[in-house]
Amino acid sequence: MRITNPVDGWLQVVACSPFPDVAGETVLVPRCVIDGVITAERLAATAVQYGGYDVPKPKWPRPGMMLPVIVDLADPSRFRIEWDLVPTLQEAAEQLVEQLRGDAQPGTPRRPFPRVWREVEHAAASPAMVNGLTPQQTEIALAGGAAALGLVPSMAAVVSACEAGPSSAPGGTWDITVQVHDPNGGPDWEAVTRMSFSSSSRRDSRTARGAALPVLVDPDNRKRIVVDVARLA
Repeated sequence: MRITNPVDGWLQVVACSPFPDVAGETVLVPRCVIDGVITAERLAATAVQYGGYDVPKPKWPRPGMMLPVIVDLADPSRFRIEWDLVPTLQEAAEQLVEQLRGDAQPGTPRRPFPRVWREVEHAAASPAMVNGLTPQQTEIALAGGAAALGLVPSMAAVVSACEAGPSSAPGGTWDITVQVHDPNGGPDWEAVTRMSFSSSSRRDSRTARGAALPVLVDPDNRKRIVVDVARLA
């Protein structure tokens, strides 16, 4: 596959093949199929599918994972996953611990905290629709495709917050009631948005009463709202 106009990007995994040895039978050269969304500078978020036999078992992907890619600006369906840059699950856990403790070494590459935290252990915390959006719609919105979903940027002020239930996220998953500023100049309204946090300190600052949060909202359906993490200070 030839990539004529290569740029660095990310592939966020939405779904993928299960780990090949999960049934107890060893598969020496397993095939992995990944459905995901590619984002890159100067490129609109694009849904893609990957299928191949070159996925290292220690780096087998899972939903919510961000994979570094080289993508063709002219044709986003042409991309290459940079498996050499993908940490193993153990390495990823060690990197996250270092980041949360604040003792990562200078120059250590940092992997982004997932924009959409997909629960594995606590499935009840991830219903089919949160904030009036499906998980796939939320991922597309936060990857730069908000306009295609009818969502526009605005600001909101925190009114109250409560823990949504058990969560795998380090800082928990919380439902946040906010007062939304109407982007069209009409009256404000209250809405509830759900957010997961990479640390307790980030949670405390984002859920404090009166805290300002950048949001993406649908003025025609006020239940559709998500915190725009790309604009968080």
